[in-house]
Amino acid sequence: MQRKKKILIWSASILCGLILGPPAAQATLITINIEGMVDLVGDPHGYLGGTISIGDAIMGTYTYDSDTPDQDWLWGSPSDIVGRYHYFSPPYGITLRVGDFVFQTDPSNTEFLLSVVNNNQSGEDIYCLNSYNNLPLSDGTFVGGISWEIRDYTGTAFSSDALPATAPVLDDWQFNRLDFGGGVLGQAFGVIGHITSATVIPEPATVILVGMGGFLLSWQRQIWYNR
Repeated sequence: MQRKKKILIWSASILCGLILGPPAAQATLITINIEGMVDLVGDPHGYLGGTISIGDAIMGTYTYDSDTPDQDWLWGSPSDIVGRYHYFSPPYGITLRVGDFVFQTDPSNTEFLLSVVNNNQSGEDIYCLNSYNNLPLSDGTFVGGISWEIRDYTGTAFSSDALPATAPVLDDWQFNRLDFGGGVLGQAFGVIGHITSATVIPEPATVILVGMGGFLLSWQRQIWYNR
């Protein structure tokens, strides 16, 4: 009895330490899980072999750093309306899986841009990502740009041009378009779709903490019942 009581106290102390102890350094890496649907396919030269069709599911992720400074100055005079956040190395970028194909930022030649526009001259908010350099398809077919743009015509989705650390709430945006394609000049293919779900993937440390907390609580309960 005494030994079980000590174990119970010890495990409870560990759990409290995990929950109430000093917070670990906050990682700034943000990965957003996205799901979507194909709305239009243009492939007159058969690069995709008919394996991508309207209504097909789109699955993917994109990664950025929420502490990235605004690099709007690279495009001219800095502004409080437009925030531009550039990435030139992995793990930043986007990956999309559609049908039998993967469309992905080139990790060896990354050029990924995430733009935030707060209340432009038309009163709109805009959230846009672009991957300019991408890996070819499995058969070597060139892939051009990958872009996703959403617009809020009411100008209320954003309150600043700061880079958000959370996924966009899609109900706040009236325009939603995903584009990717490739091929060669004069013989291109393209896919247009929209994103239906965007959620932040929990950091590994958070998953471990939650899992350990659940384990310890279950262990305490088992000890209590077996007294």
